[in-house]
Amino acid sequence: MDRVAFFKNIILEVLGEQVAYFAGANMPEIQFVPITDEIHHHYQLVALGWEGSQRIFNLLYHIDIIGDKIWIQEDHTEDSIAEKLVAKGVSKKDIVLAYFPDFHRKHTEYAVG
Repeated sequence: MDRVAFFKNIILEVLGEQVAYFAGANMPEIQFVPITDEIHHHYQLVALGWEGSQRIFNLLYHIDIIGDKIWIQEDHTEDSIAEKLVAKGVSKKDIVLAYFPDFHRKHTEYAVG
């Protein structure tokens, strides 16, 4: 299996696990919706619904596969989505924390770009 297919499969697996986890979180008015573009390699998890009279629409995370790396564009989860990918077998050197500027990335255990 090539790297992109491996990354895609792992991302989709984690995305499915996250949807199941949040669905069981006793928030019946909130849906956790995976948004995937498997052709262009964009993956998101969005929370939407209502909390009382307040509309909820939150991006929990956005992941792209760019070249031969996984780029985490945003991560608003309590538990790092990068760590979930690592737990599934993705090397930290294959993950770019794109929400950090270049000069900061070199001080992490993850890829710079």
